[in-house]
Amino acid sequence: MNETPLLIRPMTLGEILDKAIRLYRQNFLKFLGILAIPYIPLTLIQMVLSVLYTTTTLQSIVDQRGDPSELLGRGIAAIAGIIIFGIANFILVSGFATAALTRAIANNYMNKPIGIVASYRAIASSGWKLVLALLLAGILVVILFFWALVPIVGWLSGPGVGFFLLLIVIPLIAPIAALENLGVLNTIRRAWDMGRSRFWWLIGYAIVLFLLGHLIVSGPVYLLRTVLQFAFYSLPEIDYSMQTMLSTIITTLVSLALGLLYTPLQLTMMTVVYFDLRARHEGLDLALQLASLNEPQTAAALPEISTRESTPLLTGLDLGRFALLSLISMALLGCYFFFVFVFLGITTAGL
Repeated sequence: MNETPLLIRPMTLGEILDKAIRLYRQNFLKFLGILAIPYIPLTLIQMVLSVLYTTTTLQSIVDQRGDPSELLGRGIAAIAGIIIFGIANFILVSGFATAALTRAIANNYMNKPIGIVASYRAIASSGWKLVLALLLAGILVVILFFWALVPIVGWLSGPGVGFFLLLIVIPLIAPIAALENLGVLNTIRRAWDMGRSRFWWLIGYAIVLFLLGHLIVSGPVYLLRTVLQFAFYSLPEIDYSMQTMLSTIITTLVSLALGLLYTPLQLTMMTVVYFDLRARHEGLDLALQLASLNEPQTAAALPEISTRESTPLLTGLDLGRFALLSLISMALLGCYFFFVFVFLGITTAGL
């Protein structure tokens, strides 16, 4: 059946999570395949370059045979490689793969499934739009970082706006860029307005996703790195360069596997939230039903159904929210670093 699903309507948190997890499970291999096409090669190439540079440099230092000019050349080559593959990763993974994966998620959500190749074919223009939108949003975050250093005014606004961009606006850019026919600047503004429409609920939802990401990806990788450190400490016959090489290879492969598992789930959860916001505030379900009477909907571009006039970029309510979020975020960040330092102190004392 290719009918619009009944779940395109305002949903509770439990329904959103249930829908996202079911979509992820039903399309597990497809979603992983879309992301894996650029993600696996780029990650492996970066791992190989990192291992080669680190081991040869360490070996030269240990053997005291390092030629300064040679080490400088290797350093420049490493920096160039990091920049080149960082740019490639941003464009191919954060841009095109994310846009293709979002399109596949949306189509499967609407019972209009498409395959891996078709997902990439459908994002010829939206992939570059997503790349540019993410780049501009990243620049805004950097500007806000410096703005947050300004006493009083910056302290009360910079952290709040920055966290709002990182937690809400940037994740919403992907479904908007992939599913709506908007320009780059309008895509960012659209994500900003959608995020403000359910501000505190989305902040809580994003924090849950953030903690879930740490639980699934960052936590196991950090634990593995600690275990490897203890394991190598008990094996003195393995020299330091070999330890570094093995640790880099193992942690990179584990990070790659966990990232492949979590990233599609995160995008699925944000795409389902996107549909919920449009159904809740714009009547997306009714618009899709009307559109289906005229021509089949393929999710290439969802109906433009918001009839509200343009709203101010900032309102008094927004300023109050950002000030409160700034205070909360600074308090939480202080607690986070406190517990990290305590944990590191306990770990160091144990060693």
